[in-house]
Amino acid sequence: MSILIFNSIKFPKRVTKYTIFVLVIIGITIGIRYYFYPSNIPLSSDALHYFWYSSDIYQIGGLPNNWTPSNNGWPIFVSIFFTIFDSKDVFTLMQIQRILSVLISVIIVIPTYFLCKKFVARKFAIIGASLVAFDPRLMINSFLGVTDLLFLLLITSSLVLFLYSNKKLVYFSFALVSLATIVRAEGLCFFLVLSIMFFIRYRKGNWKTFVKYLILLGIFILIILPISLDRIEVTGNDGIFMRSVHGGNELVSDFTNNNLVEDNSGIVNGLKTFVKYLIWVMIPNFIIFIPLGIFLIFRNRNFDKNTIILSLGIMSIPALYAYTVPALDTRYLYTLFPMFSVLSVLAINRIIGKINKSNIIIVIIISSIIISSVLFYDYKKIDYEHEKEAYEIMNKISIMIDGANELSPESKYLTTSQTINQWPKLHSEIEFNIEIIAHKNENNLQDWISKSKDKGLTHILIDNNKQRPNFLKEIFFEETKYTYLTKIYDSKNQGFEYQLKVFKINYELFESLKDNIHT
Repeated sequence: MSILIFNSIKFPKRVTKYTIFVLVIIGITIGIRYYFYPSNIPLSSDALHYFWYSSDIYQIGGLPNNWTPSNNGWPIFVSIFFTIFDSKDVFTLMQIQRILSVLISVIIVIPTYFLCKKFVARKFAIIGASLVAFDPRLMINSFLGVTDLLFLLLITSSLVLFLYSNKKLVYFSFALVSLATIVRAEGLCFFLVLSIMFFIRYRKGNWKTFVKYLILLGIFILIILPISLDRIEVTGNDGIFMRSVHGGNELVSDFTNNNLVEDNSGIVNGLKTFVKYLIWVMIPNFIIFIPLGIFLIFRNRNFDKNTIILSLGIMSIPALYAYTVPALDTRYLYTLFPMFSVLSVLAINRIIGKINKSNIIIVIIISSIIISSVLFYDYKKIDYEHEKEAYEIMNKISIMIDGANELSPESKYLTTSQTINQWPKLHSEIEFNIEIIAHKNENNLQDWISKSKDKGLTHILIDNNKQRPNFLKEIFFEETKYTYLTKIYDSKNQGFEYQLKVFKINYELFESLKDNIHT
């Protein structure tokens, strides 16, 4: 069927079979994402934070003057589409944010293809595009509605424009990296990559080289400046340069205090986490090709290869810093994926480049990438049916409780529920009146309740997750053991597969029982 469709279409003369193959890859990418798309799940966590800002911009017609995320490029971008579609339904707006993330994850295929085409033949570049297109982690990330994929699209496009020989494209390259820096402050690291490689490329030039760089620097600063000034006015921090200086000071402090050699050093632990996560994000597809690709990129090095090497090195620094915090998330390494694709296609080109029937092998490789990625995604994917039930349950109990224990990750939907139920209020007007109390390193129910009373604890949430603390699991299975706890809700009674129980704390009875124990 697809062959008949292609034969019936009259393509322009410049459209090659490789262009068609890229479009096929894009089509399959869209199809897979459409199949797995979580259409009934609202936004939560970081994505909800960005939604608040986009929603405020949409409603007031400008940037809020009383708050801003540290990285507000993504929600500003999303707010444009809120205005275009002009929906009065909060759930529809949330889906617009998620769909934009999905579409961007598909568009990334195009600059990745052109990036790989700088190093190998077009047929192998298609494999590089496929590695990014079908990567299971990027697909999962695309459903979150967060900043990562817009940032990845901007820096990949910037790198492609920088590497192509047209000197005028360099200006657009620096413009894109400035937009990337607004989306995420790590773009400043990529600006450093382009700056270093710019002077290496034109090292034999005259004073005109410095004039040209000053123009590029001016473009970078002029695009960033309005947003930076707004952030400083609202929060006192531009979220870019000041943040980088602060992070650098912390690293210098670790070195000067000799923390590097201590077993519990954040830097040492960060390095371990970085290596572990770096290997993990290469699975299932990159891990096969990257070892040989690393060897090949250091052979017969040229300007393009040196740019990839420097990009890998400098763009790893933000991830390493994050893991010293520690912020335990593989998302910080996704910026390396386009470079991973280059390393992979270098290896593939070396292995099968001289084989006569390499086209057949390429089809087999791409098919294997799709199959392995889908299988890995199916293994790692979020249980969206569970997420849907968790939201519905949290929405029901949000009107019953004033303060409850953290029940991660399900309790995140308490904030989502309060947002949806009070929209279209601005973020500063929403009444987040449910206190979420953590219970880290606790092993005694009575002690924890005593310490949490003044924090606003009124109810206890518990499910049958085996990872919960023992003192909470006991409540779930032995409801009558604690007389000062009264069960007021059980999701099982309402037909949910996910069972969550809510217990109200009778503090008068709790205090009397505690006094009797002490006397």
